[in-house]
Amino acid sequence: MPDKILNEIEELVGTDDFEYEAEMKMEQLEETGAGIEAVTPLLQIMERHPLDDFGAPGPLVQFAERFYKNGYEEKLIESLKRRPAVHTLLMLNRIINGSDSKDEYIALLKEVSERADIEEEIKNSAQEFIDYQNSK
Repeated sequence: MPDKILNEIEELVGTDDFEYEAEMKMEQLEETGAGIEAVTPLLQIMERHPLDDFGAPGPLVQFAERFYKNGYEEKLIESLKRRPAVHTLLMLNRIINGSDSKDEYIALLKEVSERADIEEEIKNSAQEFIDYQNSK
């Protein structure tokens, strides 16, 4: 059942009703008892659609953040190293905002901003988050 729901979420990416429909799908996913193991597949959806808008922060992020300080950060870092996306950078920035040790996360943003294998929009987004964090 969770794979079917994850596929349905991915089919919604880029649609006008994404946030509303994805919220209902995330409720269904939660009803299956899905936990931290669902975070990586959700991040992989974002990786496959690196320039799409998933909400602010959106239902996928709200689900993933339930596992903050319980494995979520590690899964997000792995995702960013595999294939950064505009939305996963937003997720990392949210972690940085609540972190006492920001250096590791800002270094990861710097790595993303210097990658040659990703879109300029993603690199620019990483640089904007670096600038924002350094201005605080």
